[in-house]
Amino acid sequence: MLPYWSSDLDLEIASWFPFGVDYKPISINLLHSPRLKRIAAFCMEVGSEFFFMTSTLSGCVGNLMRDNFYKYDNGNNINLGFMMLLGYSPQMEKLVGRKFPEREDMDVRAGVAFCSLWNKTLLLENMKVIVLVSDDILFSEEEFLTDFEAMFEEKGLDRSNISYFAEKFGYRRFCMAYETDDLLQLRISKLLYEMELPETRQMVGPSPEMPFPPFFGMSVGM
Repeated sequence: MLPYWSSDLDLEIASWFPFGVDYKPISINLLHSPRLKRIAAFCMEVGSEFFFMTSTLSGCVGNLMRDNFYKYDNGNNINLGFMMLLGYSPQMEKLVGRKFPEREDMDVRAGVAFCSLWNKTLLLENMKVIVLVSDDILFSEEEFLTDFEAMFEEKGLDRSNISYFAEKFGYRRFCMAYETDDLLQLRISKLLYEMELPETRQMVGPSPEMPFPPFFGMSVGM
């Protein structure tokens, strides 16, 4: 089980984004790189989706940042730090949890959060996501993406046809924030959050949350 981040996310998407039915949920990433297209396909195979990635080299890309794939000039903005946002699924949580265990010495840390999608002032959806973040503001994603793609290939997920049919017939998005949760685990988490006495914390451990890096979301304009 991945820990929860201490903060939820807000993300603004383009007004014309095909949130209901998407006919290019995978191949749209080819406009940026073949690797991101393969990663988007692998995510589909485990019930997840490649929503968003921001980094120094790539800028802001991903299925939710559809408008950025068509921009030849990013406005001379430099994005510091690294973050990847993935749709939540139990299988994706297991894969990421094994690949990026909860250790402070890891370059990339992973956790679960809730993300609200906005069209200016209109709330479109609130969904459960897996967030991978690096504390290094100059983090280079090339080695990370190579290992991340290999994580799927080791499981032989390239043999499935889920991504093919999502492209051919369209991918219908519907998000239920708690549809993948175990009710008992939710109850246990609630009790842990309510533990306030030092004696009880010594027995059950700290709150099952970890803080976001302080520089999260930084962008510098030139």
